[in-house]
Amino acid sequence: MSARLVGEQTTPPPQRALHYFPDYNRANPYRGMLFAELGAVDAYPKAVADVIEHPENRAIASVPGILNIHWTTPILQYATGPFRAAIELDRFSAALHKFRTAGGRLVWTLHNVLPHEARHVWAETQLAQLLADRADAIHALSEITARRASEVLRLDPRRVVVIEHSSYVGQYPDWVSRDAARAQLGLAPEDKVLVALGGIRPYKGPGRLLDVFHELAEEDPSLHLLVAGKPAATRETAGLQRRCEQSPRVLSEFSHVPDDQLQVWFGAADLAVLPYSRILNSGVFWLAQTFGLPIVGPRTGALLDLADEPHVRLFNPRDDRSLKETLRSTIIELVDDPQSARAAHASSLSAARSRPPQRMASDFATFIEPMLTGQDRAPRRAPRRAAG
Repeated sequence: MSARLVGEQTTPPPQRALHYFPDYNRANPYRGMLFAELGAVDAYPKAVADVIEHPENRAIASVPGILNIHWTTPILQYATGPFRAAIELDRFSAALHKFRTAGGRLVWTLHNVLPHEARHVWAETQLAQLLADRADAIHALSEITARRASEVLRLDPRRVVVIEHSSYVGQYPDWVSRDAARAQLGLAPEDKVLVALGGIRPYKGPGRLLDVFHELAEEDPSLHLLVAGKPAATRETAGLQRRCEQSPRVLSEFSHVPDDQLQVWFGAADLAVLPYSRILNSGVFWLAQTFGLPIVGPRTGALLDLADEPHVRLFNPRDDRSLKETLRSTIIELVDDPQSARAAHASSLSAARSRPPQRMASDFATFIEPMLTGQDRAPRRAPRRAAG
């Protein structure tokens, strides 16, 4: 053990735990980005493995603390049937009641009103309303998130705090050049390249994108498509993988893309495509902007706030023809024209830099500090950050 230098000062470790659920850190860096400044308010994040056992145990602790619930999927999604879902919902409700009665505080970070592929919609809706009713604060990722949620749930606007989703500036390696990225993937400098990256799941519309892409590729032999991400374990995604592998114009990777390889997939592309049929918030949207790509996405959810950005084009999510025509016109406007392509790239990077992760983390730490110290049980609504 090395001796401590005379006069050396050490910073004591944070003393207050902010418990959170679920622990998706390996698949999604959002939580780490959000909690990055907790040390500034003498706090540290601590994952919860069991969202029913934890509040029950904390209810008998001298200081129950704070529980920050993010995605609700693991609570009910894996129930084998409606009867089991009802049992799990009752167990969670009882545990949460004990926790809150003992003085525990609940923060619900509202990513989506319901899980994307909810198996028991009625139970998931009751779960969301339970969280809305019992949360000391509801952290919404955008103003639109809160408005859309209020169309389904009863929300007390006095307990809604908006801290917008940041970009991923500075979070991933970004040193591979466009030419090097294309060479690594076997693409030519003159190719026109679309990319769809992220978890491959039915609601994200990968099948419709393949249909539309092949129609456009018949018109333009220089068009290529990159598809990469961890697939859901479904028969549909297995079929999608076969379709991608059989197409010479589609390059795919049906597995998690390592952090240092994101720069290759995004860096080789001219245009990011989000062919989603529905979405409320999208981390992939902000990831694509972080790498300076223009984006085609659905005209819904939080993306509506960004519809007027020069590098953004939105389509009707219920209309495959709208996706096709929007893609075609965006390629002509923002890919074929070098000057417009450079302007779109600059606009995308500017939008990403306007929402740095550090600011989101600082805003969250400022918001959570009064709850950690017991000064405020129902925080006031935080001012919305402008996107530009």
